[in-house]
Formats: sequence, C-alpha cells, structure tokens
Amino acid sequence: MAQGSATGGIPGGGAPPGASPPGGPPPGEPRLLHEALGLPAITFQGITHMAPAAGVMLSAPFIATFAGPALGLAFGLAGVVALILASSVGQMARHIPSAGGYFTYIGRGLNPKLGFLAAWMYFVYDPIVPVLCTTIIGLFVEETLKSLYGITFPWWVFSLIVWVGLGIITYVGIKPSIRVSILLSVIEVGITLALSFTIFAKHGISGHDVAAGFTLQQVPVDPAPRGLFLAMVFSVLAFTGFEATAPLAEETRDPRRNVAIAAVLGTALILVYYVLFGFATSVGFGVDRMASDFAVTANPYYVIARSVWGKAGTIIVLLALVNSGWGCSLAGQNAVVRVYYKMGKVGVLPRALGRLHPKYRSPHIAIAFQTVVSVVIGIITGIILGPAMTFGVFGAMITFGMIFVYGCGLVTVTVMYLRDHRDEFNPLIHVVLPAIGMVMLLAILYYNVKPFPPFPFNIAPITVICWFVVGVIVVWWLSRSRPRELDEGAREIFADVEEEPHLGGLGDVVATPEP
Repeated sequence: MAQGSATGGIPGGGAPPGASPPGGPPPGEPRLLHEALGLPAITFQGITHMAPAAGVMLSAPFIATFAGPALGLAFGLAGVVALILASSVGQMARHIPSAGGYFTYIGRGLNPKLGFLAAWMYFVYDPIVPVLCTTIIGLFVEETLKSLYGITFPWWVFSLIVWVGLGIITYVGIKPSIRVSILLSVIEVGITLALSFTIFAKHGISGHDVAAGFTLQQVPVDPAPRGLFLAMVFSVLAFTGFEATAPLAEETRDPRRNVAIAAVLGTALILVYYVLFGFATSVGFGVDRMASDFAVTANPYYVIARSVWGKAGTIIVLLALVNSGWGCSLAGQNAVVRVYYKMGKVGVLPRALGRLHPKYRSPHIAIAFQTVVSVVIGIITGIILGPAMTFGVFGAMITFGMIFVYGCGLVTVTVMYLRDHRDEFNPLIHVVLPAIGMVMLLAILYYNVKPFPPFPFNIAPITVICWFVVGVIVVWWLSRSRPRELDEGAREIFADVEEEPHLGGLGDVVATPEP
C-alpha cells in the first residue's frame, strides 16, 4: 500500500522536525497522556462501564417482567451478542486505534458520513449513562434512608453530588479516574458474588431451579421466544459499555493489542458474572415467584439480601449499588468526553471541545459540557418521568440507538478485512460472527417494535427515530458546510501510531499518494 501524504513526506512516515505527528496537536499544545494505561486498567474501564452490580439489580425487574425466572438465559444470550460485538471492536482497534471509537472506526472503514451518523446515535448512549445510573440509584438511596432511619435525602441532591463529583474526578486526569473505577468495581463485584454464593449455600440448587433459569419453561409472555427477546433489550443494555475501552486508545500502551484484548476479556468476565448473579437472583427470590412478584416488589434485592444476611443486607446491597452507579457513570463520562474531544478536534463539533487542560491533559471543556448535560437532562427527566421510569425509558433508548452503532461496526469489520487486510482475513471472525451478531440484533429490534410498545416505553423508539432523522439532516449540512472536517474525522488516528493510508473507506477518504 502506498504511503500517503499524512506521513509528512519524510521517509519511513516520520514527521518533519518540530511538527506534530499525524493526528497530533500543533507543537506546544497539550495532548492526551499517551501510554498512561495498561491492559488491566482499560479492562476495568469496560467492566466498570457495564456496572456489574447495577447491571443486574436495575435491569432484572424489567427482564423478569418478560422472561420470568429465565434471567440466566437472557443474560447468557445477551452475552453471546456482546462477545461478538466486543470481538468486532477488537478487530477494528487493531488497525484504527483512536479516541473517536466508533466515529473513527466506521468513518474510516466505511464512510465519513456514516461514521458521523454512528457517533450521532452514540450520543443517545454515553451522554445519558450518568443520568441513567445516577437518578435511579439516588431514588434507592432516598427511599432506603427514609425507611430505615427517617432521613430525607432527595434523589436529586444525591444526583447533583455524583455529577459534580464525576466532573472533578475526570478533570484531574485519566489515572485518578481509572484508579477510582477499579476500586469501585472491586467493591461491587465482591459484595454481589458474596451474596450469590451465600444464596446457593442456603437454598441449594435443584434441577428445577437450573431448568427454570436457563430454559423457556416459565417465561410468562406467549410465545416464550418473544418474551425472551423482549427481555434481552434490558440484558443487552447490561452489557453496553464493553466498547468503552476504545475511546481510551490514545492513552493506552500498545493500543492495537490491549484495546482488542480488553474488550473481549472484560465482556467474557462479565458474562460469567451476570449468568451467575442472575441465576442466584432467581434462586434467592424464589423461582416460582419471579414472573409474578419480582418486578412488582419494591427493592427485591433488599428482600433477597435480608433473607440471607438479615437487616444488614439492605445497607450492604445499597453500598454495592452506589459503588456500581458511581463507577458506571465515571466510565461512561471518561468515554464520551474523549469522543467529544476527538470530534471537536477535527471540527465536526465545536472546536472548544477539542481542547485539553495544560496540566492534567484532560478534555476539560468537554467534561464541563457533559456535566451540564447530566444535570439538565437528569433533573428534567427525573421530575417528569420519575427516576425509575427514567431508567426504563433511557435504557430502551440506549439499546435501540446502539443497535444501529453496533450493526455498522459489524459491517465495518467485514468490509475492512475483505478490502484492506486480505492477508489477515478469517471467514469465521470477519464474516460468520458479524453475520450472527447482526441477525441477533435485528431479532431484538423486531420483537421490540412489533407490536409497538405502549406508553411510556414507546417514548424510546420514537425518540431514537427522531434523533436519527435529525442526525441525517446534520450530516447533510456538514457535508455542505464542513466537508473537509467531516473527512478529516475519518482519517485521523492518534499520534505515535503509523497511519494505514488505504483505510479510506467507501467515501474515498484517503491521503493523496506522494508523487
């Protein structure tokens, strides 16, 4: 493949003296802290974003509504989808490491306009993760403190503290953020695994329990497969976040290797954890009561924890939830502000978002912007819909929006390796697995819009459709007003990593060969 002009005309692809490397900032400007993170750190970034404790505790009531005791099956199938998607992220990150994540992957591998549209749909995901996780956990805190101690601590006060805290932690740099994420993950996973094994020790595991947890025998929705796919909207939601490793590529050592491994490793670990904890939930609450009582029981995990740990179980579970919500929100904010940063840096979003703090080298303008987004959206939706329904509606919105993003990523893997990396092409990894993933994503989408869901869950698909239409209009406007910036977003990867100039995609966004 011919080396493009992005190399600066220096033999071997080096930059001229005094110039910044390809994709880097102009001389004198700060840049993201390169090679600050190793494989364990970014693996925890993905794990924390998936919110192990909250991923089960908050989604399980919605899953049980449709799947009854088959929580283990719902999480297991969603985990298969997530592993396929994580594999696709790894395959793209091997050749396109960038803080832009799917924005750069799809823009560079398929088409710049499609890459922007994928990033646009991504903005119904990570920007609302701090709202999704925080408001409902704030409600848990409010209700628990009031019932146990008579203390009034409104959910919105808790939420404001979390959102401001997230802004401060991410402002002071990526290393402190990751250290906090690891600590929070270890606490929440330790508590919930201890709860799971205590449940098994007390209740035992009968053949009936196993059959109900991993088959369609007691699914309350008729036909049972439809109930399972309806439930998978929320079990897939519990896995979203595995791709949060990608926006940290520019701060990761050996990103082509480590981002790929972290995405798959983190997803595999969480798959085992979710199946185990989901099955323990059915056993602890009572398999025969999952379809009828679990979803309508206030704080069902308090009931489960008290049954094996006594009164202390309530506070211990609340601690796990608070840790999980903080961790998920922190990982989500770390990811999205770097996507803002990359898109601002190339000019398809306001360029102020592409600025870094000179000392901490954090995207401080993007962090301030995201903090304001969290506060405004969180308070408004929490008041209008209530914190619990905000989680349900926003959770469905995230799944619907990410089906488009993930689907484009799966297509990108196949096209990219067939077109640009035939020497590495593997039919199973680059065709069969993406095709299976696409079929499963489309099945989840189909069963959740036919028939169309009732209010308030119909807010989710309607909002996502409207957001997509607006995104198409924005792409059309950018293609006319800022075509160079739109194309640059597809070209740019980070400094100190050699460009692969043929990865221009279907939009012919490639550097011009040297004479």
